[in-house]
Amino acid sequence: MSTQAVTPRRLSALLLPVCLAGLGVLVAAAYVFATTAHSDRTLISLVALTAAATLAERFPVPINAESGGGVVSLTFVFAVAAIVLYGWAAGALLLLIATGAIHVAQHRPFQRIAFNVAVLAIVALTAGVLISPISGDTVGGLVARVLIAATADSVVNILFISGAIALSTGQSYARLVPSNLRATITPFAFMASAALMLVVLWERSPVLATALIGPLLAISFYQRSTHRALRAMRLALTDPLTGLGNHRNFHERLQRELLNAEEQHTPVTLCFVDIDDFKKINDRFGHPSGDRVLSQVAGRLRQGGGAFRLGGDEFALLLAGQDDVAALAAANSVVERIAGVDFDHIGRVTCKATAATS
Repeated sequence: MSTQAVTPRRLSALLLPVCLAGLGVLVAAAYVFATTAHSDRTLISLVALTAAATLAERFPVPINAESGGGVVSLTFVFAVAAIVLYGWAAGALLLLIATGAIHVAQHRPFQRIAFNVAVLAIVALTAGVLISPISGDTVGGLVARVLIAATADSVVNILFISGAIALSTGQSYARLVPSNLRATITPFAFMASAALMLVVLWERSPVLATALIGPLLAISFYQRSTHRALRAMRLALTDPLTGLGNHRNFHERLQRELLNAEEQHTPVTLCFVDIDDFKKINDRFGHPSGDRVLSQVAGRLRQGGGAFRLGGDEFALLLAGQDDVAALAAANSVVERIAGVDFDHIGRVTCKATAATS
C-alpha cells in the first residue's frame, strides 16, 4: 500500500502547501548561497558544521526517558549557529543535507521527509528574517540574534509539527501546541545556550569550537545509552498491551506500599477489577477486538490511581492512604467509567470490582 493511500485528505491539505513553500525557500536559499562570495574558510566551516549536524541528526537525544517521551536533535544547535554566523540560506542548506540524508538513509516515507525538510527550510528563513535587523557586533546583539533564532526555530517547528499531528490523529491543535512547548522548553533552552557558546567559540576559532562539539555529541551518546537502560527496565515492569504495570510490578509496589503503611500507620486500598464475559468477546469478535477492550479499560483505570494488569482480563488498582470509604468510591467509579464506554460493534462492557483496605 502506498504512503499516498493512507494519508488523510485533511493532512494532505497541510502537506502540499508546506512542501511547496519549503521547496521555494530551498531554491531561493541555493540561489542566494551560490551568488554570494564565500571565503575558503567559510566553506570549510560550513562543511564542518554540516558534518556535525548530520552526526547529531543520526543520534538524537531522548527526552522524558522515564515516561517514554520523544527525542530532540542536536542538529538544532548547529543550524542556529549556521544561521547566525553565515545567514539563513546557509542554515537552510545545512538542514536540508543533514536531515534529508539521515531520513533517506533510515528509509522514512517520502512525504514525511519532504514535510520535515520543508518545515526546517521555512524555520531557517523565519529565523534569518527576524535576526536580520539586529547587529551582531556587540555582545548584546550577538546574544539577541542567537536567542531569537533559537526561539524561532523551536516555535515555528512546533507549530507545523503540531498541526500535522492534530490533522492525522484528530487531537486538538489548541491543546497540542502548548503541550509540546512545555515538553520541549527545557531541552531547547539548553540547546539555545549551547548554540550561543558555539557561535562565540566559532567566531574566535573554529578549532576552539571542537571543544564544545565533542561534549555535545558525548551527551547525546550518553543520554541514548541511559534511555535504552531505562526503557529495558520499564519494559520488564510493564504490560506491553496496555502500558500498565505488570504482575511483577504489582507485587513489588504492593510490598513497598504495605511497608510504608505500616511505618506511617496509614491505610492501603486494593481494588481488583475483572471484565465480565471477556472470553465471549474474544470468541465472538476476535482477539484484536478483545485487545482494544483491554486497552480502553486500562485507560479508564489510569484515572483512579496506581493501575496494573495482572493477566488476562484481571486488573488491580493500588490506592495508598485511602480508607474503606475511599475503596468503595474507587470501585464504584471504576465500574461506572468502564460501563460508560461504547466499544463500537462490541457494544458496552461491564465489569466487577472488589475492594479491600488494610
